[in-house]
Amino acid sequence: MLREERLQVILKMLETNQRVSSVQLAEILNVSDDTIRRDLNELAEDGLLKKVHGGAIPKATSPYKLKERIHIDHEEKLILAKKAQSFFSNGQVIILDNGSTNMEVAKLMSPSLKATVFTTSIAIAQILCEHPNIELFMLGGKVFKDAQNTYGTEVIELLSKIRADVLLIGVCGIHPEIGVTIPDWGECVVKKKMVEVSAKVIALITAEKLNTADSFVVCPYADIDVMITDEIITEEQLVAYKRLGTEIQ
Repeated sequence: MLREERLQVILKMLETNQRVSSVQLAEILNVSDDTIRRDLNELAEDGLLKKVHGGAIPKATSPYKLKERIHIDHEEKLILAKKAQSFFSNGQVIILDNGSTNMEVAKLMSPSLKATVFTTSIAIAQILCEHPNIELFMLGGKVFKDAQNTYGTEVIELLSKIRADVLLIGVCGIHPEIGVTIPDWGECVVKKKMVEVSAKVIALITAEKLNTADSFVVCPYADIDVMITDEIITEEQLVAYKRLGTEIQ
């Protein structure tokens, strides 16, 4: 089998199984472990998969630019945002992480909700400026222009002074073994602090983020208290997650 054919077989198996092992690939393709290692390295360098111990998983594909993300899976994001509303109540301190799904969460917050919201998202802050009863805090720092959010030591210092009841964390990829991942280290450090200062951590997950990973690990999956998923995701896809005890809606 030619190299290009092998690469296509690997990607097809990854699409079907959500994970491939190096040993399994070597047996199926009848090549050496070194050949499989080189194939996986090439696909990883091209951004087509994420190498993990013993094999590979799909790479998270969310684009950096917010203006691109807001148009992707919009209906699914609305479903997640509606489900998230049940976790809000009067008097709470809420952290809304940046992200296009959390923008929909902010838009749907009940006008009668009396809560304090902290956010790093410029877009979410603009939305909640119109909310009659939300006390809004914008966590200032360096601006990541493509994502339209703040990050840096100033944000981390401000977060260290907060004890939040609920965090809605933005993720690029989530995997039961690897955890929550994103592609940018600066944002990763901020999200780590958000998790640390929050009593309940909620992740809103559309289908394309499930069983994928990116470069930097925010937290292990066990740190997620609730995972809210869309209707496209099947029970079979959630088996490994349910074994770990996280509430799934």
